[in-house]
Amino acid sequence: MQWLGILFMAALLASAPGYGRAQTPKDTSPAAQPQVTAVPGEPAGMVKSFTPEERRAYEKKTAEELDAIQKKIADLRANTAAGTPQNKRLLMRAANNLQMQQLVAADELNALKKASGSAWEPQKLKVDQAMAQLRKNWEPSAARAK
Repeated sequence: MQWLGILFMAALLASAPGYGRAQTPKDTSPAAQPQVTAVPGEPAGMVKSFTPEERRAYEKKTAEELDAIQKKIADLRANTAAGTPQNKRLLMRAANNLQMQQLVAADELNALKKASGSAWEPQKLKVDQAMAQLRKNWEPSAARAK
């Protein structure tokens, strides 16, 4: 029975696109490729190193923004009481999706707080991406609630 699981896993890995390739495919979109943040005035390829004060300030600012978004999600859930049943379902689904994204961003922020040295900057990019996605998805939900 164990060999069946191994065989199934091998078939999955063999059918996965790009498995075993060291290079990224040339037909991928620019959004799927790794992003490098360029800082004006610095040579290309240089990564800005953050001071401990800048790190703490960024972590605090992001945590405050996550708290504000959590309050907005709670308000959105409170607004689901009024309106048609279909609108209630849409708002509740939107609130649940936003809550999941907020939890992902909070987890990334916790990992950022624990990251050290060179691991901090890549983790910051993950936090930035999670926050950008959360902000982007918040706007249509807020408009639907009004």
